[in-house]
Amino acid sequence: MLQNELKAMLNEEECIGVPADEEYQEYLIDYILDENLFENELSDYCVFPIGYNQSIIYIKSDNPLTGGDRRFRYNMIPKCYGLMASEALEETGVLRVRRSPQLGYRGGGTLVAIIDTGIKLDDSLFLYEDGNSKVVSLWDQSDQSGTRPEGFLYGTEWTREEINNILQSDMDTGSNRKDEKNDSDNISSNSKNNVRKLPKDENGHGTFLAAIAAGREDIDQIFSGVAPDAELVVVKLKQSKKYLREFYSIPDGVWSCQEDDVMLAVRYVINVANKLGKPISICLGIGTNLGGHNGANSLERYISYLSLLPKISFHLAGGNEGISGHHFHGTIRREEQYQTVDFNVAEGENGFVMELWGDEPNVYTIGILSPGGENIERMQLKMGEFRSVRFFPEDTLLEIRSFPGATIGGSQVIRMNFKNIVSGIWKLFVYGTGNGEKQYDIWLPISNFLKEETVFINPSSEQTVTSPGNAQYALAYAAYDVATGGLYVRASKGYTRDGRIVPDLAAPGVSVGIPGVSRITGAGERAISRERVRSGSSVAAAFGAGIGALMQEWAFVVGYDPFMNGQNMRTYLIQGAVKDGPYEYPNREWGYGKINIYNTLLEQRF
Repeated sequence: MLQNELKAMLNEEECIGVPADEEYQEYLIDYILDENLFENELSDYCVFPIGYNQSIIYIKSDNPLTGGDRRFRYNMIPKCYGLMASEALEETGVLRVRRSPQLGYRGGGTLVAIIDTGIKLDDSLFLYEDGNSKVVSLWDQSDQSGTRPEGFLYGTEWTREEINNILQSDMDTGSNRKDEKNDSDNISSNSKNNVRKLPKDENGHGTFLAAIAAGREDIDQIFSGVAPDAELVVVKLKQSKKYLREFYSIPDGVWSCQEDDVMLAVRYVINVANKLGKPISICLGIGTNLGGHNGANSLERYISYLSLLPKISFHLAGGNEGISGHHFHGTIRREEQYQTVDFNVAEGENGFVMELWGDEPNVYTIGILSPGGENIERMQLKMGEFRSVRFFPEDTLLEIRSFPGATIGGSQVIRMNFKNIVSGIWKLFVYGTGNGEKQYDIWLPISNFLKEETVFINPSSEQTVTSPGNAQYALAYAAYDVATGGLYVRASKGYTRDGRIVPDLAAPGVSVGIPGVSRITGAGERAISRERVRSGSSVAAAFGAGIGALMQEWAFVVGYDPFMNGQNMRTYLIQGAVKDGPYEYPNREWGYGKINIYNTLLEQRF
């Protein structure tokens, strides 16, 4: 039913707009495992194929999501992702490559994709001298008022021609604002009638990453993106739907996107690259702690497949969770019946989803003690069983689901969803059945989604690289400080749960600045706001994506490796990594070392 085209009980026309409709809930399904799973009992749903054995089913429902339906495998509920940000060109070898007579690479003939919060299209870093944009295509998933991209059910696509027409109209009428407050307004094709507005980046995160990866040179402010001649493909992700925000207890006002939208965004940017016949370097500066940290999440598997195709590379934020206190690694020794895991819940915390991943072939069960002293004895959950527990007098609700290991790469998962959780020290009792030592891991959500004091009492900083940074064949980056040479204090640490090396490389990502918003107004004046500075692994991923574009120029435009895929690029960049200090490489903090494209190309003798 799912393999070739859109199928639904609704016809295709009726499915338009459904992905953005709050009345519909999304689930990620597998062609083989889940075909016909809902077909016989639902009358109002749409199925949209992503590719590589995965599809999205949209089901109309007015019921809150509990995750208790036994038909739902672990990966079916989309995960929610948050943003991974809170003098570098010389450090990474980019300027040596740019200045070299034999090289001179600037990203010409390549594309950089930014899948994030959007982009500020009128920023001079993304405009050519004639006022036209270096953005070749933009999909705004949050806007349902315009023309959808071909083959997609929602959002508004902006072509380069449409963007340029409005930018030029705005310049011609002199409607650009001079003050910083109005500087953040949308640009309109007619400032009086407000006929049509280009999308804006309310957060600024996507704009920042685009500037680092592929912003144009600004001689006056001594700035250049890594690949200033690369063109941009941008997706403004819509934020997570209400039902998912409620399920995961994501705080109001915190930016969050959902997994299926990211997967469709990846499909979109690759479609654009294929139409233009150009290689594409894809930057993902988002992350989540949900999942087994082994590359088996739906988005990670999709990235792993695509990274084996020529002309595609992924550059992923490794995460900022190293000192967050959100990971616990446990070992139940042979002589022990159980292990106690203490975690503190901050005052004012509403709730969260916490996951326990147990090593096969052991079987794990839990008990729990609330701060008020109410003890829930060991719960012998059957595989796939859902149970709801309420604590009195705190009125905390705990929803528990145990997932069998056979459906998620061999690991048993116990998902604990706390609602209206009371503050204080909670005790989780983890029991293991099996031979020998029984190891397991537990993760709390990422820092963006929790208060700072919600932590494990005895956390582990290892295995804290966020998803999708655990994908195979892609490049995940740790952030480091160019000024001191030291690792970013919040940097996540590897490895994956199945022992693979992550992060792959380290790139600049501490107190990195881009020029303030700079525009030429209709009156011919230059308007500049304050400098913008950010830190985090998403910034490092943007550096990586820009370097990825330079590598693709070397491989495809110049022709040194016309078959290079993401896995090959990873190998090249690892070979050129700088290994500083007394450390053994690879390691959990730096991966294979600091990225340096000049060293990489020197290894290949250009």
